[in-house]
Amino acid sequence: MTTVTDGSHEKIIIIDDEQRMCDSLAALLSGDGYSVQTFQNSEDAIEVIRRERVDLVVTDIKMPNMDGMEILRQVKEVDEGIPVILMTGFASLDTAIDAVALGAYDYLLKPVEFSHFELAVNRALDKRRSDLARLQLLEELKLSNLILQRRINELNALYEAGKSIGSAANLKELLRQIVALASSVTDARVGSIMLLDDREENLTIEAAIGLEQEVVDSTVLPVGESIAGYVAQHGEPLVVEDVESDERFRRTSKDRYGQASLLCAPLKIKNRIIGVINMANKEGGDTFTKNDLRLLTTFASQAAVVVDDANQFERNRRRLVEFEILHEIAEELPQIQSMTAFRNTLLDKLRRVFAIDFAVWFKWDAEREQLIVDGGAGTPDLPLTDSGGIDINATSGEAISIPDFDPGQIDTTNIDALSGFIAPHFKGREQFPNPGDAFMAIPIMRSGELAFILCLGSDTPKPFSEDDVSLARLVVSQAAYLFEKEKALLNATRLMTMGNMISEISHDLRRPLTSLKGGLQIIRQRWPEVANDSEIFQIAEDEIHRMNDLVRELVDFSNPNKYQTSKVDLREIVHRAAELIKPDLLKHHIEFSAEYEDARWEVVVNRNQILEALLNVLMNSIDAMPDGGTLRVVGKVETPEHKKQNYLAIKIIDSGNGIRKENISRIFDRYYTTKDSGTGLGLAVVERIISAHDGTLAVESEEGKGTTFTLYFQYIT
Repeated sequence: MTTVTDGSHEKIIIIDDEQRMCDSLAALLSGDGYSVQTFQNSEDAIEVIRRERVDLVVTDIKMPNMDGMEILRQVKEVDEGIPVILMTGFASLDTAIDAVALGAYDYLLKPVEFSHFELAVNRALDKRRSDLARLQLLEELKLSNLILQRRINELNALYEAGKSIGSAANLKELLRQIVALASSVTDARVGSIMLLDDREENLTIEAAIGLEQEVVDSTVLPVGESIAGYVAQHGEPLVVEDVESDERFRRTSKDRYGQASLLCAPLKIKNRIIGVINMANKEGGDTFTKNDLRLLTTFASQAAVVVDDANQFERNRRRLVEFEILHEIAEELPQIQSMTAFRNTLLDKLRRVFAIDFAVWFKWDAEREQLIVDGGAGTPDLPLTDSGGIDINATSGEAISIPDFDPGQIDTTNIDALSGFIAPHFKGREQFPNPGDAFMAIPIMRSGELAFILCLGSDTPKPFSEDDVSLARLVVSQAAYLFEKEKALLNATRLMTMGNMISEISHDLRRPLTSLKGGLQIIRQRWPEVANDSEIFQIAEDEIHRMNDLVRELVDFSNPNKYQTSKVDLREIVHRAAELIKPDLLKHHIEFSAEYEDARWEVVVNRNQILEALLNVLMNSIDAMPDGGTLRVVGKVETPEHKKQNYLAIKIIDSGNGIRKENISRIFDRYYTTKDSGTGLGLAVVERIISAHDGTLAVESEEGKGTTFTLYFQYIT
């Protein structure tokens, strides 16, 4: 036996008792890229043909022990499709007829001409390839038909499920019908659909067949426990042939299912697990198969879509209610005249969406760092914990002191954390045993800072859902914003009207004041002894000056051009103010300096007003240093006390007499002054101007060591 191979997939067997013929044909065919094996013994060749794949047999008819015709018969017994080419040096018509009858592909005469031989081999192998391709196609068609028939059966089941789903009225009925159809397809006697709660911690049964209602109502399965909890945790479908023999579940599930086969598939939406579908106790005690699991997974996909659609519908419905509530509140706001009426209206709207049995408002007092009870509704009779010290039903305005409370950490999106903080400050009742379940605390912000906290609670044991909290947060925050905006608009209208009235009255007052001032001046000129010796005359003259200053301030206040703003560099205003006070600095021997942090010092202000405010503070510092000293201006970026954002800070630091501690709280009061010649209006004007620019003020002083005034301006990032 001789083997000639080049790794080709097509194998040719050559059988001839002449070694030279075998070698010649092998050399020819191997050169064409075929794997060739030659034999002088027929039995050896047949053994290889039975054991290995062969694509073509070429044999001499006249062979010892087993002739070519017998070889042909045995090859056809092994594989009818293997082509056989017979060669003979003793051709006869009878032999050719017998060869064709037995299925020979070709019949060649010796000596064989190589070109004819190659052509016959190629044709035979082409036929072999064609036959193999046809057989493979037939097998694929058979398999495809089986798969198609199976798919048709499954589609029929899903079609029936779709028809049932289309006729169902609510989610519960939809899920029940899906369970029933899934159980009929998988031959299960017990089935259920379990959904995760809002916190994705527990599974509860939403639809079932073959289970008692008591079991359906009472089952709460933590994620990770039992078979359903395991699938909900890992997100992969599972078939259990026998619970008792499965090491993962037999300890927790054998009492419930016994020796039973089970199926469980997750309900997934965009790779998010929302529940599971279970099948158990197959008819006849049989074991569920992987095909049953595949079918159940299909129903799980359909159930997941149904649940997601229902949830989306509920979300859309809630969004519609949300818009309706906001629209109604916006329409009703002009008729709401008080905060109490606004709060009652807001709660009435929210009760349309979910149960509210009590509501408590807290006001955040930043100065005292306390939450203050600011009213309630419903049943606000829950007592606070002993550490709080007062009842919710206490008089409005009493404070709850909570030392660990940090308003800077409050986030309108982090209501769970806020609720968890507030809830322990309420003692439970029988109807409300677990504060924090049906409870939420909603922060209400104003200009980025905490203003109020609204606590809502219900006696129902079912906790508020994420959608409940989200809707309440949005409605409350938007309604509060609209209410504040409405109040601001109303106040602006009133201020405009008041400004017009003040302007008219101020101009009308100027004429009699001018006359009185002129009359007093004439008296002082003609009868100086009367003016100098009369205390009443001096009082009248001082009061006329004070009233004149007041009228001038009122005219300035009512002048809209007074508050026209533009973007300016704050340092330029400080520089201008320093130029204006330069003569006073020289006169009192005061050293002046100004330095600024590296920052953007552009602000949107009324230049003249800010200049006036700076001059008032600077002159106040100069007056505090009659014997000289230092006056420094320091520009920094910092966060004022009780604020959460950065401001541009202009610090005016003097080394003067300082302010007594008991007087600091009064220095911005109108007409308050400790100077013999002061009017008490300078710092009051400063406070009004800075407030009008949404800024704030701070004062630090120590008697005998100096004072630091800090003017804070909105920081443009």
